[in-house]
Amino acid sequence: MEKKSSFLLHIVFFLFCIVLSVLVLSHFISGRNLHISYASNPAPESAQILDNPYCGFYQMNGYTLSDEQTASDAAKWYKKNCASNPYPLLLLEINLKNYAETRISSAALKQLRTLLEACSSGKKQVILRFLYDWEGQALTSEPTAFYRIKNHIQQVASVVNDYSDCVYILQGTLTGNNGEMNNSNYNDINQIRQIAETLDKCISPDIFLAVRTPGQLRGILRTKKPLSSSNAYDGSLESRLGLFNDGMLGSVYDLGTYGDKPLKSSNALDAKGTRSEELLYQYKLCQYVPNGGEVTVDNVYNDLENAIEDLAQMHVSYLNSEHDAAVLNKWKNSTCSGDDVFSGSTGYDYISAHLGYRYVMKESSLDFHSFADDAAILYINIENTGFSSSYRKFDTKLIITDLDSGEETELETDIDNRKIASNDFSSFQIRLDIRSWEKGTYSIALCMEDPYTGNSIHFANSGSEEEDTVPVADLTIE
Repeated sequence: MEKKSSFLLHIVFFLFCIVLSVLVLSHFISGRNLHISYASNPAPESAQILDNPYCGFYQMNGYTLSDEQTASDAAKWYKKNCASNPYPLLLLEINLKNYAETRISSAALKQLRTLLEACSSGKKQVILRFLYDWEGQALTSEPTAFYRIKNHIQQVASVVNDYSDCVYILQGTLTGNNGEMNNSNYNDINQIRQIAETLDKCISPDIFLAVRTPGQLRGILRTKKPLSSSNAYDGSLESRLGLFNDGMLGSVYDLGTYGDKPLKSSNALDAKGTRSEELLYQYKLCQYVPNGGEVTVDNVYNDLENAIEDLAQMHVSYLNSEHDAAVLNKWKNSTCSGDDVFSGSTGYDYISAHLGYRYVMKESSLDFHSFADDAAILYINIENTGFSSSYRKFDTKLIITDLDSGEETELETDIDNRKIASNDFSSFQIRLDIRSWEKGTYSIALCMEDPYTGNSIHFANSGSEEEDTVPVADLTIE
């Protein structure tokens, strides 16, 4: 009986294998005879300025915390000064001078929370700067005890970290005139490093930090090597520490940002290099961390051609919308030459269009025949013509529309837009299970969205500058 039962099982298994083989072969043959037409259809780049988050011009506003005010006062101040800000970026300066010799009161922290809550509700992207002075009197306004600066960081962190999606960058170390880390009682690199390390420990790793000069950054991190792709976005202090430059293009030295001696002439890690050295350093570093500030002093270094070259090399993504008016007006009265799409545009419009990232959908292709499982691989090339990368990751998906039925299908992707470097392009692969698709004609589009603001990331392709998606291709299955 056991032999007969075993024999029957072998027969059943043999028949199952035959049926399975026929089904697989039938699938392979039908797939091999499947006719697919694919047409990549990217539109050319336009000269339109895009409305995208985390880049562009910003408005600056300052608020002084005080026990003489309430959270309600802070709300009224925000409504009056910030609510109508036409720019997505807001540089919010918080003056702590009333607490230089004491702890920040709970009433003051409530005011700070009210301001950040209003920013979050308005989907502002906040560049936050705490300081003790905005009148050029830091030496007398800063705490007399160094430890108080660290204590203040710990206190404000309890509020700031609740708004880590809203607060994009925290600038400075609370010290110096106007919070710009100059003319301070605490300019020693060891003190600066301690403050930066306290910020790194207390402030959410989702928030970028920034210091005033490349030399200070090197001194804090104890290395002359700029951040590389292998360490980018790993949550370390190195991966989140960027720059802000409020003397940008103001002179050969950017008003004290650079020096006049080569870096090799000094062993000090916080030494200032020459302009050419520091521009090259920023070119490498700021592919992965933000850089911005304000231009100043009408001079040859901010003449249009020179400005465009240096802003691109520094990977500048944000600038003050009001300062310096003389420089901004010079750009508005300058005209771009050349044979590209921006020929004839004002210099101001060109710079506005290129601050930060600027994505352009390029060619795509479909590879259907070189994979064992007969999956199709969609290759998409995205160019970034902006001055910088995007430093925040967006949600990216494909939108596949059946043009016969109108039915849409969303396909999540693992595209990391932060890898699309400025003045370069990146190629991404997306697996498509076309076997499961019905015969017909489909449009394929890309949708990129910021999870904080909920805004679609607009592409610079003509016709897509204000749309939620950008066309990739049309596909027909017969």
